[in-house]
Amino acid sequence: MSCMNDDCDVSGFDSEAYARRIGVVRSATPDLDYLGRIIVSHQMSVPFENLDTFDLGTTPHLDTCSLFDKIVLRHRGGYCFELNALLMTFLRSEGYDAWPITCRVFREGTDRRPMLHRASLVNLDGAVYYCDVGVGAPQPSGPVPLGGEYVQKDERFVISKKEGPWWNLTRIKDGRDPVSVLDFWDTPLYESYFAPANFYCAQSPDSRFRKERIVNMRTPEGSISLLNATFTEHRYGDVLVKTMTDREELSDLLMDRFGIEFPACSIGNLPEKRGRTTIGIRDARSASELR
Repeated sequence: MSCMNDDCDVSGFDSEAYARRIGVVRSATPDLDYLGRIIVSHQMSVPFENLDTFDLGTTPHLDTCSLFDKIVLRHRGGYCFELNALLMTFLRSEGYDAWPITCRVFREGTDRRPMLHRASLVNLDGAVYYCDVGVGAPQPSGPVPLGGEYVQKDERFVISKKEGPWWNLTRIKDGRDPVSVLDFWDTPLYESYFAPANFYCAQSPDSRFRKERIVNMRTPEGSISLLNATFTEHRYGDVLVKTMTDREELSDLLMDRFGIEFPACSIGNLPEKRGRTTIGIRDARSASELR
């Protein structure tokens, strides 16, 4: 399937610098193994974060040069419109047949939310795969075949066909009941399609990205996340939680744990009282489990 991308020129894209940023060794063959390594390496190297929208109140620029400067040169992260856009550019520069798609993420049981998520599809060896590095929640660590499943540790991600162009991504963890993660179209879209959704997510007072500070990243041991000023680390089943009220402390945390240089003077609201540090085991369904 051809990509309806109105900014398809990747001839000047610095693929080597991008590969170094996500910590992946490049391959001359655009196969399924390399695709999987790209996705999981990205998730372990580049954090999902909305510091621009929450703390600075700005709208991210989605052109390739701006995204490359922010994510690769300045070692920042981003949210779906940024991370998945630059990922798609890299995939196409590596020889993959990739195109952008729009998704509806399910939250609080509703299925009538706007289409406010971006991901990618890749056509490879007669199969099409869902690829995503821009979810501030549990997500597959590799490509998921449409009409098939992807298994990682104690959970499965299953994609099933719905009516028309619609597909559904479902998560099954620890043998529990399936949970719908999102629906998506398989229709390729122009880059300009995502501009209104990006503006809404960055500027609408109803947007989650204006209400909460969200930073998370996959780690070899589990995951780390920051929700507002509460840091959570999942490590081999144990959970550490620490809440901070000091901007300098939070700025140091962003640098030390997520590799994000973000000055204390740019950090917005924090809770009034300092929370204690706790270590223990929590239910994996806890809201603190972001990946």
